[in-house]
Amino acid sequence: MTTGPEHPDPAVHWRHRRRLAYAAMLALLVTLAAALLAPIREPVIPLLEGLAWTFTVIILGYFGNNAIESFSKGKR
Repeated sequence: MTTGPEHPDPAVHWRHRRRLAYAAMLALLVTLAAALLAPIREPVIPLLEGLAWTFTVIILGYFGNNAIESFSKGKR
């Protein structure tokens, strides 16, 4: 019986998750600025709302993961 590959290290892709969170923050700010400053046609409202929710979930996932990781390191 052969053993499988080692468990992947989640810290390998940490830089990419941080970049994704920062890009989502920028995109959320641009989306909100466009919604507040530009005239909005009614058919575009669901698109803007969906984009805002999507970017918010990415940001909350990143910071939630940071909080859980730091909390678990402090408990050891």
